[in-house]
Amino acid sequence: MYNPHRRTSRIRIHAPSAGVSGAAVLALSALLAVLAFSPPEHWPRFPGGWGVGFLAGWSLFLVPLGVGALLSSRLSKGARTGVTLRRSLFLSMTSASVLVGVLLLWRLGSLVAPALPLEGVLLLTFSVAFWFRLIVLDPLLDRRASYTLGISLVTPLLGFLGTFALLGSSVRGILVAFVFLLFALAAAQGVLWAANRPMAREFGQGSVGLLRPLLAHMTRREAEGQQTMERFFESISTEESLTVGILAFFRESGKPRVMLAPSVHPGPFAALGSSDLPSKLAAGLHAPGELDLLVPHSPSTHEQDVSSTRELGKVLHASAELLSRLEAGPDRASPLVAGREGSWVRAQCLGEAVLLLITQAPAATDDIDYALAEMLREEAGRAGFKEAIVLDAHNSFVERQGDVPFGSPRGFQLLEDARESLRRARQETREGSLKVGYAQKGGFSPEEDGIAGAGLQVLVVEAAGQRTAYCLFDANNLLRGLRAPLLASLKGSVDQAEVLTTDNHVVHEVRGGLNTLGERRALPALSADLSETLREALSDLAPARVAAGTVRVPEVKVLGPGTTDRIMTSLADSLLLFGVSFPTSLLVLLLAGALVLTAAR
Repeated sequence: MYNPHRRTSRIRIHAPSAGVSGAAVLALSALLAVLAFSPPEHWPRFPGGWGVGFLAGWSLFLVPLGVGALLSSRLSKGARTGVTLRRSLFLSMTSASVLVGVLLLWRLGSLVAPALPLEGVLLLTFSVAFWFRLIVLDPLLDRRASYTLGISLVTPLLGFLGTFALLGSSVRGILVAFVFLLFALAAAQGVLWAANRPMAREFGQGSVGLLRPLLAHMTRREAEGQQTMERFFESISTEESLTVGILAFFRESGKPRVMLAPSVHPGPFAALGSSDLPSKLAAGLHAPGELDLLVPHSPSTHEQDVSSTRELGKVLHASAELLSRLEAGPDRASPLVAGREGSWVRAQCLGEAVLLLITQAPAATDDIDYALAEMLREEAGRAGFKEAIVLDAHNSFVERQGDVPFGSPRGFQLLEDARESLRRARQETREGSLKVGYAQKGGFSPEEDGIAGAGLQVLVVEAAGQRTAYCLFDANNLLRGLRAPLLASLKGSVDQAEVLTTDNHVVHEVRGGLNTLGERRALPALSADLSETLREALSDLAPARVAAGTVRVPEVKVLGPGTTDRIMTSLADSLLLFGVSFPTSLLVLLLAGALVLTAAR
């Protein structure tokens, strides 16, 4: 079953440095020479004895693997997505490992059956290198530029030339080498076809073809790679009407402080679609130049992942238009209140609007269905509020726990808690002006801190005799157990506070897991960040008037119900078929080669 929190970074392969791979190629080439030419009588006869013969055998493998890596890196620069020297050497290192296995199999087989001729075995071994390189390079290089086949042939052709130079050439040997290349090509294409088939059958686009633009986007943020991936997501998306809510605080001097809560999930990953949502909306609305913008998470799931930057532009345009026509309402407010002890929902009246803040902490808390947010807005209207801004604090992470589906017992509890909190917020609303202060701390990074571009933002609202701090980290959830000590560090400075995260999926682009807030930046550092930023926000307090509004954005392409499940299921099927076809095709290639060598004796 698909788990939206499972990290692809857990299975990502990071190539070692060029030096490490180069040293491994040197060592593996020596091992291959020993396997191929032992015992000593198999060594090529050279003046100077066995030492020179060993160097010749070593060169037979080192030149195709080492020089082949250098040539492949240079030649691939003509493709739109080339292979760096580091990756090319890593490919040679892994190819050498496969070849070691082939020669070991030949040596073991020679113990129980007549040994196949050395020349033929070497030709077959280098053909296996072609098979392996083609499988790896085909998804990486731009096939429209017709580079893949040529670059994949560099190593085996150098190996063939070395074999003929050491052991002598013949027409039969050349024909055998050609036949082996055809076998390897057919075997590699079989593997690629099998890996492509599940995605192609489900979505009309094979997974191998998507790997190239995906890597181009994730490793180099290439515009073409992003556009290709987003076109794919658009082609499989459905249209939904999404809601944008804005709570804006206007002061006599200075920029507006704006809380923008779109019912958009900040995914699917990397910078595709609505991923990195806070930074994209800030850039589109010219923050921080013209306003200070906070983008907390509003109830939504991966079904509300916007498919492309173009589609996200619809949300951005609607947000800008709504913001331009907002007008301040009456000066009245309530404290941030809960309808009962342990309520998952707290409410604060601000002008004609109400802010609904949701968290299940200290229990696990995660995505809340978009439909529940719509029902909460309806409840707010029945309670007498003109607008409702609904926030999912997203601040107590336990993997695979805390989601609130529509129609679930937790969903009904959420609605009941909201009704009680709305009733109490209405009762405690008072006439009178309010003050607002804002501060932001940047300089974080996903790799070091688990925090994205918007950093830490603190908005303090002083209203109805109470100071409330909304503390927003641009991160994907908060480790369970950290919320309470973070809030404790703020006691004495404000009356109420909450720690929120944006659910920004761009922070996933690191090694080793989900990169939940608190994994990389420790609690003491987070507490210090929070205390420092809160002090700045308190010093910024000044009278303000509040305006709020919501707008419906029609026909936005999102991944929609079940699409993420279908993608992940198809990818799982692709991996399964690849895992089966990869060793099967290698075995078939080796058996076919052995039959040819036996017949050609």
